[in-house]
Amino acid sequence: MYGRSRQLISTMARPRTALLAALLAVWLVGGLAWAQPAVAATPSASVTYDIPAGPLGQALARFSEQSGLSLSFDPGLTAGKTTAGLSGSHAPLDALAKLLAGSGLRVAEAGDGRLTLVGDGKPSTTLPGVTVTGQSRQDDPTVHDISTEVLRRTMAKDVADIFATDPSVAIGGGGRNAQRLYLRGIESSNLNVTIDGARQGRSLHQHRGDAGGIDPEILKRVEVRTGPAADNGPGALGGGIVFETVDAQDKLVDGKSVGATIRGGYATADESLLGGATAYGVYDQHFGLLAHVSGTNFEDYSIGEGGRAPNTAGQDRDYFAKFSMLDLAGHSLRLSAERNTTDGHYVWGSTGSDMGYPLDTSEIIYAVSQRDTYTLDHRYNPASQWIDTKVNLYFNDNSVDNQSADTKYLSQETGGSARNTFTFDLGPTAHRLSVGGDVVAEDSIGELADGSEKNNKSSNLGLFIQDRLSLGPLGLSFGARLDSYDSDFGPYNINGTEVSPNVGATYELIQGLTAFANYGQAVRGSGIIPGSWLTNINAKTVFKITEPESSRQIDGGLRYLRDSLFLADDRFNIAGTVFNTRLENSIEAVGMRGVINELVNGETIIANGWELRAGWGFGPFDTTMAFAHVDTEDDDGNPIGVVRRKAASTGDRFVWDNRYQPIEGVVLGYTLTAVGRLKDVPSGQPERPGYVLHAIQAQWQPVWTPGLTLQLVVDNIFDVRYADQTSIYTTTGVVDEPGRDIRLGFTYSF
Repeated sequence: MYGRSRQLISTMARPRTALLAALLAVWLVGGLAWAQPAVAATPSASVTYDIPAGPLGQALARFSEQSGLSLSFDPGLTAGKTTAGLSGSHAPLDALAKLLAGSGLRVAEAGDGRLTLVGDGKPSTTLPGVTVTGQSRQDDPTVHDISTEVLRRTMAKDVADIFATDPSVAIGGGGRNAQRLYLRGIESSNLNVTIDGARQGRSLHQHRGDAGGIDPEILKRVEVRTGPAADNGPGALGGGIVFETVDAQDKLVDGKSVGATIRGGYATADESLLGGATAYGVYDQHFGLLAHVSGTNFEDYSIGEGGRAPNTAGQDRDYFAKFSMLDLAGHSLRLSAERNTTDGHYVWGSTGSDMGYPLDTSEIIYAVSQRDTYTLDHRYNPASQWIDTKVNLYFNDNSVDNQSADTKYLSQETGGSARNTFTFDLGPTAHRLSVGGDVVAEDSIGELADGSEKNNKSSNLGLFIQDRLSLGPLGLSFGARLDSYDSDFGPYNINGTEVSPNVGATYELIQGLTAFANYGQAVRGSGIIPGSWLTNINAKTVFKITEPESSRQIDGGLRYLRDSLFLADDRFNIAGTVFNTRLENSIEAVGMRGVINELVNGETIIANGWELRAGWGFGPFDTTMAFAHVDTEDDDGNPIGVVRRKAASTGDRFVWDNRYQPIEGVVLGYTLTAVGRLKDVPSGQPERPGYVLHAIQAQWQPVWTPGLTLQLVVDNIFDVRYADQTSIYTTTGVVDEPGRDIRLGFTYSF
């Protein structure tokens, strides 16, 4: 880290009035944008194009490559369509309009500011297709999306299902209560995980997973960020996960102004029944309102080859509402509120909780996990290269309530961010310069059985600048964050200021082939101590924290994009990445059974590995392959196994996913998941066996019932007994994952 300024104080933290002022400043910065005149929320800088006549899909891919803009569209929309091509200098939206002339398609702005294609309002019975995002020299190779088409096709029910086709992300633990998420081997406590910009709080309990809960049905975008950037938010030591929810405008089709969707389903592995309903309406194209409710009741799930995983039964509930005002005089405003709950009977601590199967003597308790999230997101993008603002405010309340023991632990976080992106040319270079700040204030609360309450506060005020420039085939990204952190740990406090730089580069070696490399640092002062343990820190606890948490990330590789490689109008992409992530000075507690002996900076964790991703599509068929190899070790090169809230090792992971639409209204899918044996394990622990899983999916939209979709999914077809390698090993073994799971479902929109 650079520009280091730090204090370690063994007294309670000073009042945080500065945070309240910072939050107010964030709101005022965004409010200034409302006073600016606007004509349209469109990019305006002209770009020189050379796009030949031919298939529309190919032309749009070249548009993304030459303009540097991301364009998302369903391949079904462009199938069989052609364009007259384009040449010369045009503003991006003018260029798109010329390419789309006569196609019956138009451009709309997606919720994340990217461009998307939609139909002209004529009825269509085509099922949702693969989301294809145009890749350009300016695209960040450290970012990839989880296709929402895959979530619908696989009937994803929880966070583990969301990432099932991404080998870079592993989720182990078994039941909902014990699930933990790992990105390139790094646990989610070290990631910046957000839902509509709302950062998710700290771990709440030592023996409870932190993967969280969200209904995949309300998601519009899931983004995995594996690399460093100053504007990716605070505390992103190992990257980030971005969840973005749908708007009412995303749900309506065929020119309707109001609509609704109902869905239901059943899954055999956990005998679960699920149902949900969503209502939405749009007024004057700009104003939308959406309300959603869903629920799932499930029993202890069956494992492969017979038997059940005890204490995995429960119920999920999700309540969500969102107001969206889009593209009104350059302004877009979104307000959302969500409550997500999961409850069940679990083992609260020791064997059978988040590690191994329970003993006959294990105590079963009833616990309720709840997340309340409230967000405000305002964006302003007039026809000016100097104004492209984004303001986000949120309140996030995570809690786990052990109702059997009358104890409750909460993480309540208030935060916000404001930024502006300037787009300009400087000599031969084109720049997108983002400048802004963010602030978070978390209150970790323990409500104990004796009626007492204990609080530990932490905060971070960040300022950042990030420039992304291009010069012909060369792209450069560089920036820095200034983070001022302040965290309480019982009677102790740590605070200070750090500067974290980053730099990255891309270079197009030949047409379609790009090399890239990135380096970045990050810092955090809030630690990974779970909320329940924070309540046990007192004056007898020895304070040995001397440094804030920090990370260093390095990655690099090659990416190749090409149309018509093997067949006319086919789609091909491949990318390979090597990476190294180093976590240093994690703030941890040492103790057991309610007694915290020491607060320390933990040992260094290093995650090394490489990834390979490839995709090919032609007409109605798309196939993707992804491979990940990750090793996690300490500073001496010893394997670390699974360490709560820090990291985990896995064997080689490979996923092959396929989608085929043979006729209109029918989509078929097949997914292969293969995980290699994990041999490099800590002394005294067994090697983890590998496994191979097969899954099939089918969707059918009967022509005689417009709006109805019927679904069939069979996961783990051959009923393989296996355990995820990131699940914790103990003397009673490792909790197995579900066996064969037949899912039946329907969705009806009207």
